[in-house]
Amino acid sequence: MMKRFAAILAVMVLVALSAAAACDKDKNAKTQAAVSDQPAGAREIALTGYLTDSYCGAANANANGKGCALHCMKKGAKVQLYANDKLYTLDKTSIAEGQIGVPVKVTGTLDEGTGTIKVASIEAIKQG
Repeated sequence: MMKRFAAILAVMVLVALSAAAACDKDKNAKTQAAVSDQPAGAREIALTGYLTDSYCGAANANANGKGCALHCMKKGAKVQLYANDKLYTLDKTSIAEGQIGVPVKVTGTLDEGTGTIKVASIEAIKQG
């Protein structure tokens, strides 16, 4: 009888320890998720370049391409940033349209998988 009681007690202790470990693991996973609000492959960026449209790309990434870029955007083209010989799609078009044709600094979070920038700010910069 005593052996049976000891065996039952040992099983109950093991179950309790397993449940506590699982709970602690779940708590750590939630803490890690809260620390990293960014998706995997995302990083904060600050890039300078020209805003352009997704139809003409780098060809309109200058002061002379403003009219064409705005025309293409009215037809459905996305706003893109041309910086460091790369094109990045912006998630916000309304704040970008007034900055077409001038050098800009875009800050935000870059999703490296899609090449899309979640825009925090866009500001015109002076050349020179």
